[in-house]
Amino acid sequence: MKLADFTEFVPFNALRKQMGTDRLGYFELFDPTLHLTRSERSELEQSGVLLSIANIKVLPDRALALKNSRVIAYNPNENWYRQHREYPTYHTAFCSQLEAFRAAAADTEFLLISRIAEDYNLVKIRNSGEVSLQPHGFVVCKHCLHSLRCKDYDEFRNRRRGYGQKVLGEFNLKEFYRLYLQYPLSFGSRSVQNFAKLQSDKPQSKGIE
Repeated sequence: MKLADFTEFVPFNALRKQMGTDRLGYFELFDPTLHLTRSERSELEQSGVLLSIANIKVLPDRALALKNSRVIAYNPNENWYRQHREYPTYHTAFCSQLEAFRAAAADTEFLLISRIAEDYNLVKIRNSGEVSLQPHGFVVCKHCLHSLRCKDYDEFRNRRRGYGQKVLGEFNLKEFYRLYLQYPLSFGSRSVQNFAKLQSDKPQSKGIE
């Protein structure tokens, strides 16, 4: 039996018009190896998920993801930033800094989170051994923006330094996710193939995947 072409079905198009949409939807069978469960989405949105840097997924556009959601990632150890005299930064892409980090210490755990906020928690370890969580402001990693060429940002073009500083200073994570769909990501055949190719040389996650 040959089905009708529903894109040309008048009642169907009239209903779409009433709903205020001019785009066709899509459907994917749920696959727990590709799609987040409800509990995983909740965990990402609240406390975040710890995962070794070796197991963080990299999308074809070099953005970071956990299953079918883009995420930001950061080192949750406050001492690391103190020792390196760096202001805490979060990563939106697999940039040169993360590449170097993975090469030097691939088992280091980063916190993956999908929540958009002003502050994120850092683990503070006092000399007495007491451990606590402290909220701290973060800035976006400039190497990530260069890797994504976000708004044509280029950290190596000195003549555009003023423009680069403007992009960094005005970066907004909510706006970023309007440019790069955060969730749900679709894994059609081509996306799955590219995704598998990028991940084929990495060990399997010991986390929730």
